[in-house]
Amino acid sequence: MKRGFLLMNTGSPDAPTEEAVRTYLKKFLMDPFVIDLPRPLRYVIVHWAILPKRPATSAKAYQSIWTENGSPLVHHCTQLAKELNIELGMAYGKPSFKTAVENLLSKGVDEICLLPLFPQYANATTGSCVSGVKKVIHGRAKLRIAPPFYNDPAYTQPLADTLKKTDEHILFSYHGLPLRQLKKQPAPDYRIQCMETTKAIADAAGLSKDRYSTSFQSRLGRAKWIKPYTEETLQQLPTLGKTKLAVICPSFFCDCLETLEEIEIKGRKIFMDAGGESFRMIPCLNDSPAAFQCLESLMAHAENWPTIQDSGMMIR
Repeated sequence: MKRGFLLMNTGSPDAPTEEAVRTYLKKFLMDPFVIDLPRPLRYVIVHWAILPKRPATSAKAYQSIWTENGSPLVHHCTQLAKELNIELGMAYGKPSFKTAVENLLSKGVDEICLLPLFPQYANATTGSCVSGVKKVIHGRAKLRIAPPFYNDPAYTQPLADTLKKTDEHILFSYHGLPLRQLKKQPAPDYRIQCMETTKAIADAAGLSKDRYSTSFQSRLGRAKWIKPYTEETLQQLPTLGKTKLAVICPSFFCDCLETLEEIEIKGRKIFMDAGGESFRMIPCLNDSPAAFQCLESLMAHAENWPTIQDSGMMIR
């Protein structure tokens, strides 16, 4: 059986402009895996409540992190795919995962191994990627999916190494999810996976329990999301005597808007305004040697990756 690999991530707008961001957000937020509400209600929320104002605000946020290489997320993912000599596709935006799948099929691949760059499983991330790829393949090849690697030492050990020999308090900040979505995915649910990631990294770094905290960021809308919230935690830590802080974001394999703007820029201001003395954001693995080694380690076991039928994923 001829096997081909497809690396996937969420994606970014084509440019840090209001028009490009509007196009990206419309596709992203109308995905039923992302906003898991009936389509008529989802349409009203996205087109009437979010798109009139959000693109302008988000465009400014993207402008604050954009580089000469474009989107940091897309750049790091591109470098990873080139080094590993595999296809790259984004769930939303470019490069298109549909094109990547067709490229693999045109090479005579009859087994596609999908590697979503999300350490923890959630329907809104991995589930959406798997669903999209499945529809494009349409039975023309077998589909295998990399298991979540939230507690795999190949991922957690390099992050733990960045936390050694420091006296800072460590905040583990994960992308949040609406609470209702936790009930729609296989066990262990996303929150439990995140807590296990924290424990694996903290144990490997030799951190005592009083040296770290865990929180969840990136809320959208009025629904109840996983707590504690990162913004509130950043405000509270200085009042508890935790005035030197390092923030690590282990639900992101590559740095993106949520780490570089939401944490590095906004999070820093929140913490320092609340009485913090020092603030440091720890980079994701990005396209570092440790990142390549991690993905190579995962890919080495591709023959054991589950198919959709035996993965237990909630795929529509």
